[in-house]
Amino acid sequence: MVKRTVSKIMLLLLLIGIFALAFNIQPVRASGTIYIRADGSIDPPDAPISTADYVTYTLTGDITSDAYGIVVERSNIIINGDGYTVEGRYVSESKGIDLSGRSNVTIKNVAVKKFDYGIRLDGSSDNIIQGNTVTNNRHGIYLYLWSSSNNIVSGNNITANNGDGIYLYQSSNNTISGNNITNNDNGIYLWSSSNYNSISGNTITANNRHGIWLWYSSNYNSISGNTITNNYSGIRLYKSTDNNISENNITVNNWRGIMLSWSSDNAIYHNNFVDNTEQVQSEYSINFWDDGYPSGGNYWSDYNGTDLFSGSEQNQSGSDGIGDTFYEIDADNRDVYPLMAPFKTFDAGTWNGTAYNVDVVTNSTVSNFQLDASQKTISFSVSGSEFTAGFCRVTIPNIIIQDLWQGNYTVLLNGEPWPFRNWTDATNTYICINYTHSEHEIIIVPEFPSAMILPLFTLTTLIATVLLKKNRKPKFNSIPFKGGT
Repeated sequence: MVKRTVSKIMLLLLLIGIFALAFNIQPVRASGTIYIRADGSIDPPDAPISTADYVTYTLTGDITSDAYGIVVERSNIIINGDGYTVEGRYVSESKGIDLSGRSNVTIKNVAVKKFDYGIRLDGSSDNIIQGNTVTNNRHGIYLYLWSSSNNIVSGNNITANNGDGIYLYQSSNNTISGNNITNNDNGIYLWSSSNYNSISGNTITANNRHGIWLWYSSNYNSISGNTITNNYSGIRLYKSTDNNISENNITVNNWRGIMLSWSSDNAIYHNNFVDNTEQVQSEYSINFWDDGYPSGGNYWSDYNGTDLFSGSEQNQSGSDGIGDTFYEIDADNRDVYPLMAPFKTFDAGTWNGTAYNVDVVTNSTVSNFQLDASQKTISFSVSGSEFTAGFCRVTIPNIIIQDLWQGNYTVLLNGEPWPFRNWTDATNTYICINYTHSEHEIIIVPEFPSAMILPLFTLTTLIATVLLKKNRKPKFNSIPFKGGT
């Protein structure tokens, strides 16, 4: 009897243990360094990475490491983190994912944290780093040496790294776009001859020391369409020349919107400088602060000029969305054509294989922007405080003006023809519209070419004649016409 009772207790304990295991399944984890070897094999073979074709490698569990996380020795592959984490122990010179000397590797959907370098590319080209979370490292994503070129770093969340969110050293022709970069020492740092890079559409905010910092980096880096808020400085240039800085929102609680030291001959225009403690700090630097007339310069929230005149000398009657007097930065720098309202940009699609935008400078709220190529219209809604003066200046590439309207167009406000003023340069057409605020729909439509007026008039006359004959009453003594001679 006692033996049976003991046996039952042991069986019960065994079943309890099995159920406990069943309901406490932990994800597969690995420690140490994992290698994707040049021949496609995974070392060690029991690491939580799977591949069926030696091209796509998918994480199947978390990875922890006291040194390197994943060392990639094979080019032309895809590494899909599938939401898993590669985590280090803050070891000096450790790398979460090491792409030294690799090309055509895509890294996506992986979280990397607690390494000296989250993801590092040394002499690496044509790689894609996309959709990852890189946090709590010293440097987030690190590109190093001349041949780290033609890489794409896009759509990543890069937060709370003690050093730089994205760091480029002597690395050129890279695209840094659409990343969320928050609370790092520097958001994006280009150092020492990092040239011809495109930095666009990033959100850089919340206590980065410098949002974007160029140090000894010249030769046509493009910094455009970024939203940069609440940093020590929005953009910082030190001994960096010949860069293009345009269409950025540098706004709200940056201590300095842009800082320039020994940095001249940069083109800085179509940016919104709004409510920064100091909009610009410039020392030993002379730069271009506008794109000429009628393209214009920047919007400055502390500019208090008026817009009563137009023209390159601002001496012609009628407003044009540009201030009548310049915005003075210092004795050597001035925005000659300051914009009277914030600069906004809208996707206009692809024309002859090239992507274009339609830009709007306006003191109204803009919504429902649409370019309808089939209907040959551009339309959008504007709104503002009732009965206040509103305006918008629409900038349309000439290729679109010609393709949609052959250069002949008109403006409708709430469906009715509305007066407008326009200017054209070699690249764009500028259409300026004034109104009193409520909510309006603005549509730019084709104007009837003169060649169509006569046929239209003839058709209208013919229809009217037919209707007139149809409604005329016949006389009682009329004889039907029977023909003959």
